[in-house]
Amino acid sequence: MTSMNHGEAVVMTSPKGSNHHDLHQRMERLRATLREPGRWISPWFGAYALLGAISSGILPILLPLMIVGLTQHLSWVAYVMGGYNLGLLSSPLWGSLADRRHAHRALFFGGFLVLMGALVAMPFLPQILPWTALSFLAGAGTAAVATVATLFVVEFHPQNEWEPRIGWLQTFNGGGQVAGLLLAGIFVSNFRLGLYCSAAALLPALWLGARGLPVAAQRHAWVAEIGTRMRRDLDWRFLAAFGRTELQGGGLLRFSHHLSLQGLRHLGSVLHTRFGRFLFSWFALSFGVAAFFAYFPVALQKAYSVAPALTSLTYAVAAAIALVLYTVGGQLSGRYGAGRVYRWALLVRLLGFAMLFVVFFLPISKTLVGLAGFVCIIMAWPLLSIAGTDLTARLTPVSQGAGMGLFNAAAAVATVIGTFLGGPLVQFLGYPALSGLALLGIGLAWLSAHGLDTGMAAPIPATPSSAMGD
Repeated sequence: MTSMNHGEAVVMTSPKGSNHHDLHQRMERLRATLREPGRWISPWFGAYALLGAISSGILPILLPLMIVGLTQHLSWVAYVMGGYNLGLLSSPLWGSLADRRHAHRALFFGGFLVLMGALVAMPFLPQILPWTALSFLAGAGTAAVATVATLFVVEFHPQNEWEPRIGWLQTFNGGGQVAGLLLAGIFVSNFRLGLYCSAAALLPALWLGARGLPVAAQRHAWVAEIGTRMRRDLDWRFLAAFGRTELQGGGLLRFSHHLSLQGLRHLGSVLHTRFGRFLFSWFALSFGVAAFFAYFPVALQKAYSVAPALTSLTYAVAAAIALVLYTVGGQLSGRYGAGRVYRWALLVRLLGFAMLFVVFFLPISKTLVGLAGFVCIIMAWPLLSIAGTDLTARLTPVSQGAGMGLFNAAAAVATVIGTFLGGPLVQFLGYPALSGLALLGIGLAWLSAHGLDTGMAAPIPATPSSAMGD
């Protein structure tokens, strides 16, 4: 009887025990999943999120509106924003200085301080030369922080941790941009307060950096020339899957911390290849859209009757959705080929600018069509980013590092030229010039992008200098 009762007890309790065990396993898996990001996220990543909120979210909205609102000089927008983009080109200088002087922490904190100082000084100096100089300093400070932020990962952590850590670092920056765009709508009626609050919002970044940045004693002895090592060993296609929503000037900051102009010495050897044709396409795209991204808050307000607060909200929502589309872009590139996805994305962006252009000549709602076109422009960026990075890795006949240097340099130089050119174009031709120039650039990019999906490039024989690593 006792045996029977014991057996019955086992039969009765076994299902409950099994269910309890399964639930426990599921909970453990959930806890492990939630703990996983904690392995790669450092407290100072919050400082990089604040940088994204200010430099990629609030400033692209406030600066153009402030320039036009205080001076009524439309062309000044291009020159001041061009100064900012020019400052971003100082990234290689900061990377070299950090490696030679081991001044990572000084550059990180100094970049924030320079950016804060520029923001505080701008409302007191409403003249084009001081504004352009301060904007240049703001761009240089932003570039310094962005450059050493990546170096803090790849110089102070083992190589097998680089990709997830940089992925989360960029995701923090993209999330910060979305938050900054949402906040920008609050300050569109009070530029001075917006700049002061932006400077004050960077103060916690200094505290987060002081609390969590690595120190020199933690450097790995095997790191000698991190620019070379990083470009050789880092999987660029993997990094492209992480959100880098587009900034003013067509997205210059997206890779400013990986910007390397050393690859320019390989330019002559790749111009006649498919990679050279792709570089021209990327240059044309970046050049065409640069002026629009310098002017877009003002253009949408003046030419399309879109309130600046609605512009920042629309941009924030589109940028947030765009963060999700990077994974979709990677899947599409793997299934259909990066070249084909790149041309599809160009057509989506072409459609967006066409909508912005035709409203000047057709009796249709400028506000609704303008907003729809703006959303198309933003949403095309994940596909362009993924496919462009993938094409660089696949088509470059030189090292991936040199190829990525050329890719980034093409975008950077085209962005600076296009931004400065936007000033006289808008001054003499008006707002249709912005979308017209973009249509021209994207059209050239699409025409030169045919036939890129034909396999990997044949490598160019390495020279003694390039064999040492690019």
